[in-house]
Amino acid sequence: MRWLRACANVPPRLRGARIGTGAYISPRALLQEHSRIAVGQRTLVGRHVELVPQGGSITIGSDCSLNNHVVLYGAGGITVGDGCRIATGVVIVAFNHGYDDLTLPIHRQPITARGVAVGDDVWIGARSIVLDGVTVGSGSVIGAGSVVTHDVPEFAMVAGNPAHVLRRRGAARATAVATPRPVP
Repeated sequence: MRWLRACANVPPRLRGARIGTGAYISPRALLQEHSRIAVGQRTLVGRHVELVPQGGSITIGSDCSLNNHVVLYGAGGITVGDGCRIATGVVIVAFNHGYDDLTLPIHRQPITARGVAVGDDVWIGARSIVLDGVTVGSGSVIGAGSVVTHDVPEFAMVAGNPAHVLRRRGAARATAVATPRPVP
């Protein structure tokens, strides 16, 4: 993968990030800790997208799209494979707060940060949430509004809160028998 380094054709607000050739980063996107962010070739990062490594790293593959209002918090590291579609309002959080010690307030407890890995050719539906420690298998689809708390197998279609496997991509769907409506 060829990267554009800090040079004249990279806007100052992106210098230090590794941006692949042909990638588009909206001027309204927020990329923090630039040296910990890599965006692949021909990838689109939409308006009001937030890429916040929080001490970890965020790597987005080539030919991806992160639509408007996507938020990635990468303390444990986030990797997104090639050809992925991440729809509007998706949140991926690669860390979690501790809360088991009753002698300490939650904000003083240690965090865990295992990371999130998304394979190639994945579609994450609008307003879904993917939580720390999850691996999303290549070719899978996450239905809109889902909360993903466990690994998603390759080519699975998942949905719900918590998300569960509905079927595998390519498997025959159950067909409903259409009954004609009576004419009034």
